[in-house]
Formats: sequence, C-alpha cells, structure tokens
Amino acid sequence: MRAGALVVAGAFASALTMAATGIAAAEPATDITVDGTYLVNVDIKPGTYIGDGTPDPGAGACFWRRLWKVQQPGDYPDPNYYIITSDFTRTKPITVEIKATDVGFSTENCGAWHLQPARPSTGSFG
Repeated sequence: MRAGALVVAGAFASALTMAATGIAAAEPATDITVDGTYLVNVDIKPGTYIGDGTPDPGAGACFWRRLWKVQQPGDYPDPNYYIITSDFTRTKPITVEIKATDVGFSTENCGAWHLQPARPSTGSFG
C-alpha cells in the first residue's frame, strides 16, 4: 500500500512539474481540412499551399484571406481592415503563399489545403 502511495505521489509531482514548466505544443499543421481562421506559426506552418477548390460551386465560391491581425471583440469593426490579401474564386486548384510574417489565414468553402514542399534554391540571384 505504501509503495502504491509513493507511485501516485510521484506521478502527481511529475504532472505538476510538467504543468508548471509548460509542455511544448504540437507542431503547426501542414494541412488545413476545415473552414476557419488559423494562426500562422501556431496552428499552421507558413509556406505555399494548394487548395482543392470549392467542393460545391452551387454553395458559392472559395474565399480565403491572409491576415495581419485576427479581429477580436472591441477591435476596429470592419473585418476588411485586417486583410493583407484575399481572393474569392471558383477556379481549381487554388494557390496561396502564407508568409511567416502573416498573423492568420482564413478559409471558407475552399476544400482542403496542403503545404507544398519548398522549391530547392537554384543558387542564382534573380
């Protein structure tokens, strides 16, 4: 019984230590499969993404936005104010470069997005 209590106490101490020091978050994703707003470098990795395009053209077009800030209650009321660039399209596939300096990326009715491998450097300038 005493050994069991020590094991429980040790497990509790380990959990407390991990909670106090913080646990590394999961790596940012390289695929976006659900509509929504994602934080760059937190939820998703920056880079060039290719989207499948609108799964149902009858439901509307794909609308994506690169954001310099994710709007919060109490912020300036116009959501367009926070857009770096955006597109509303029915073309397939869709390509967008999400930069490491972007704060967020928002997608609606675009299907899945997949991060493309970085192109190798050619070693030349220009």
